[in-house]
Amino acid sequence: MKAVIVPSFGGAEVLRVVDRPEPRPGPGQVLIRVEAAGVGYVDVMARDGHYQPLSEPGFVPGTEAAGTVLAVGEGVDEHWIGRRVFALADSGAYAESVVADARGLVRLPESVSAADAVALGVNALVAALGLKRAAVEEGERVLVRGAGGGIGLMAAQLAARSGGTVTAITSSPERGERLRDLGVAHVHDRTAGEDGSADTYDVIVDPVAGPALGRYIEMLRPNGRYVLCGAAGGAPEAAALGSLLTAYHSSPTLIAFSLRSIAPEAAGAAAAGLFAQAAAGALRPVIDEQIPLTEARRAHERLESTPVFGKIVLAPHP
Repeated sequence: MKAVIVPSFGGAEVLRVVDRPEPRPGPGQVLIRVEAAGVGYVDVMARDGHYQPLSEPGFVPGTEAAGTVLAVGEGVDEHWIGRRVFALADSGAYAESVVADARGLVRLPESVSAADAVALGVNALVAALGLKRAAVEEGERVLVRGAGGGIGLMAAQLAARSGGTVTAITSSPERGERLRDLGVAHVHDRTAGEDGSADTYDVIVDPVAGPALGRYIEMLRPNGRYVLCGAAGGAPEAAALGSLLTAYHSSPTLIAFSLRSIAPEAAGAAAAGLFAQAAAGALRPVIDEQIPLTEARRAHERLESTPVFGKIVLAPHP
């Protein structure tokens, strides 16, 4: 089978397409013919050598895939064979086939394509489960940083559906109009110097982090909740968390959320609910571009160099 490997840590140029034997599912696993694989910043971090679970080069990146189950390992019900599914994997999704833990396997509704499934996938799971911890209530003001990216875009949709009044930070008027179409009430263009600081917020969803983290914490209202769910902008300054002490008497809450802290069964159940919403038209997957597996390098270059609206999806099979 064709697969993309990281033979050594570095930039997008290190990615290589190779022929590898098809993996075999072990106990509790399934083998999936990959029809779509998601491309995310976690893959970039892994490629750069900054993702601890993949600390040695030579691996196949990719943590989410959708496709058809080809075989099952010991202890897995054979009824999964031939089913269209979405699955999370520790790695290996940038390939024509991948093995995944059966515990978090999700059967896809007929109206949800493989590409749509990964366009939702990890991004919608992080957004939904992070917002659940923040307990957004009707009428609360929600700020979403990086709202054109995969997690931010899903957080904006889901927060609006929860009754929040959503303000989105993005990078162009055109992206702002697309976000309004998804339920966002207010848009700020960061390229024009707009950062949302003219208001305060009950909940801030932040997949960006970076040097501005502390300034955004200071925008929380009393009893506000800050959901830190990514670091696309890099590590925050060392003094950033001092903003929590500055606002101490307002009782701010910092929620650091990683999907890796969720049990496979719980992640699968949450994903099934999100796919059901998409099938009903209540949640919209947004695909920026579908790119052949053999052009994984270009997918990473796009993700790192140009503003992406929604998800980049790899297609292993023409």
